[in-house]
Amino acid sequence: MKDNNIETYYDKCIEFMEQIKNPILKECCQIIYKDFKEKLINKPATTGSHHFFKGGLLYHIYCVTRNAIAICNLYPDLEIDLDLVIFGGLLHDIGKTNDFYDFIENSDNVKNKGNSAVLLGHSYEGVHIVENYLSNYNIDDQFKNQVIHTIGSHMNEYSEWGALVMPKMLEVIVINFADNIDSHIEPAHPIIKQANKGEVYKINNAPREYYKSLNPFYNLQR
Repeated sequence: MKDNNIETYYDKCIEFMEQIKNPILKECCQIIYKDFKEKLINKPATTGSHHFFKGGLLYHIYCVTRNAIAICNLYPDLEIDLDLVIFGGLLHDIGKTNDFYDFIENSDNVKNKGNSAVLLGHSYEGVHIVENYLSNYNIDDQFKNQVIHTIGSHMNEYSEWGALVMPKMLEVIVINFADNIDSHIEPAHPIIKQANKGEVYKINNAPREYYKSLNPFYNLQR
């Protein structure tokens, strides 16, 4: 999705914030988005693996939050805290705003890492950002740690791109799966569209090849 009007998705993210009932979380998220708006709408989500275009970071965040809310709606009896899911979805990758340069078409500059996220990773950087903003509020320490956990543990593995601690809350597991869905499906779009029925294709650096359906009722022009 390369949308020249990426600010449309910024507005959609602001609308998601309106669903947050906790006034501290809502205000904190609103302020962070206001302060980081220019970075959110100018940076890619990664340096090439998914959403590698201007505004890709913001569009990915929108999709993850949308996916996470949908997952919660599919399992209403689980009593998931939607406030934490939305807050975490909207801010799970905020650390990437300090991770590399803005996207510039036909330029390698975006691949040059920047600032502290080079050594610390975007999960830590995101925790650092959110914790600093939360310090301006009178919030229960244990609950604050839960909020920060949605940022620092939104991935499900230890790595340069991974989690500080494995997810320990169902809300964070929801964010993790919502994140995985979007980060794996988005780069598949152009590759799948180029493949004919029954053809084998591979998505970027995926460890396996995939097959396109031979179903005669499969409509390629959905």
